[in-house]
Amino acid sequence: MLAEDRKWRFGVLSSTGAGHLNPLIALSQELTRRGHTVAFFGQPKIEARVRDAGLGFFSIGAPNFTDSELPRRHSSGIRLDIETLRGNLARLTREMDYYLRKTPPVLAAAGIDALLIDEIALTGPTVAEMLGVPYFLLSTSVPHRFGWRSGWMSAWNGASWLGRSAKSPILSLQSALLDASALSLRGTLRKTLNRLRRDVGLGPLRRLSSQYPCLAHITQLPRCLDSRRNVVPANFFYSGLWLNGRARKSVLFPWGRLDGRPVVYVTLGTTRHATPDMYSAIAEACSGFGVQLVVALGDRFDAAIFRDLPGRPIVVRFAPQLELLKVATLVIAHGGCNTSLETLIEGKPLVVVPLAWDQPAIAARLQRVGVAEVVPGTRLSAGLLRKAIAKVLTQPRYRMAAERIQSELLSLDGAQRAAAIIEVELAGRAARRRLAPEAQLTPKIALSAEHIPPRATASYRLD
Repeated sequence: MLAEDRKWRFGVLSSTGAGHLNPLIALSQELTRRGHTVAFFGQPKIEARVRDAGLGFFSIGAPNFTDSELPRRHSSGIRLDIETLRGNLARLTREMDYYLRKTPPVLAAAGIDALLIDEIALTGPTVAEMLGVPYFLLSTSVPHRFGWRSGWMSAWNGASWLGRSAKSPILSLQSALLDASALSLRGTLRKTLNRLRRDVGLGPLRRLSSQYPCLAHITQLPRCLDSRRNVVPANFFYSGLWLNGRARKSVLFPWGRLDGRPVVYVTLGTTRHATPDMYSAIAEACSGFGVQLVVALGDRFDAAIFRDLPGRPIVVRFAPQLELLKVATLVIAHGGCNTSLETLIEGKPLVVVPLAWDQPAIAARLQRVGVAEVVPGTRLSAGLLRKAIAKVLTQPRYRMAAERIQSELLSLDGAQRAAAIIEVELAGRAARRRLAPEAQLTPKIALSAEHIPPRATASYRLD
């Protein structure tokens, strides 16, 4: 069989968050459509979601945490911030140790040919090096290697004591924790991973990019939305949105309650940073524009507590987002990459309220290309929101800019492009190995089947 015609067996290491899982599932489905075999390796809580998408799944389990590693509920201010940071570091340290022990035997038993690694799966490249298999880094948002800081919007945690303090060393450490990815760990996390790598006979992380690089680093962020860059690494690729509407779970929605007014769709994602007051401010800001609000809360709030919001909007926990984006006139969102790209692929403008993580970086890019107005979550008020909403609803330039981006996104077909890059890079590697067989990779450690769950090998084999 020619290398370019070979069907590969892929293993996926993904975060459990919907913002990571949804696009990685869509990309995996495109690879299976091309005849490859794909299985996710991760925590049991994503198994149903992965299997419903027609993909394989192997349970790795999840580490347990003691109460001492979590912040004390009675703490507040700087004490709460310090304890939260300490808890996050303890959690990530334990996760790295756990997955470096548990993942390689399960992957080896499955017989995968290559790994597709979510950029924030911190131990992913080390696992690939331990097994001697090629790997791809996948960024579902702005790649960490380019940084998430966006000028005046960089104070992601402005609601906390640390966010208000000037150049706090703890804030710097917290920001480094936020920016952590498989190749850009710093401080405590980097020391931990280097220690774990030494334990299995590998060199320090700083040598990984030169001694065991990924075949390609691919982001679903389209180049037209990224900051202007004169140079990008040779193995780095922009693709475009990884989307497959058939992969989404069906969600019941009261379509009959839409009354013909222009629809404004509101979603602040699934993070813990949204508060009930934010939804109240949004509803108050939208009153008087003659629009109908549809609010998707996620799983953090009960819709019943929002029944008296101004304007009596439709409030649900979960909404059929892709369908609502088709009928919406405006989207008010948190700046998550998936929601932003899914909005733009429908040619709709946004008002963005960035709350945490990569959202300020996404918001800055949306504002730069003229498709959005931005009101930082740390400065949220009904008055500021009303001004932003008025500009986007009344000035055609926002809709026209969104339609320009829509045309570019539709021309990219991101999942097909990313899958093609993966195939080409693997075919090239296979050809190089045929020409130089002495360069073939071998596992760096002796693997044991001790931790392989019996169900994993019985219910799904990649070969």
